[in-house]
Amino acid sequence: MLKKKNDYSVIVFFEDGTKPKKWTYVHKLNGFSLFLRKKHPNWEYMNVYNRRAGTFMRRFNRDSFIPPFISE
Repeated sequence: MLKKKNDYSVIVFFEDGTKPKKWTYVHKLNGFSLFLRKKHPNWEYMNVYNRRAGTFMRRFNRDSFIPPFISE
């Protein structure tokens, strides 16, 4: 069985109303949130999508617990 890798696409929205940014190949969501805290500290929330199917999975706010993977 193949390892699950880069299963998510993420659209990040910012507090100051700037244009949302999209990342297509995201592996671990908690590591991605640490990247956002460092490089984009004004992010407000992110919408997570199944990269292969394109379906919406979940929304995470900046101060909420973000697990590495979403169990389906």
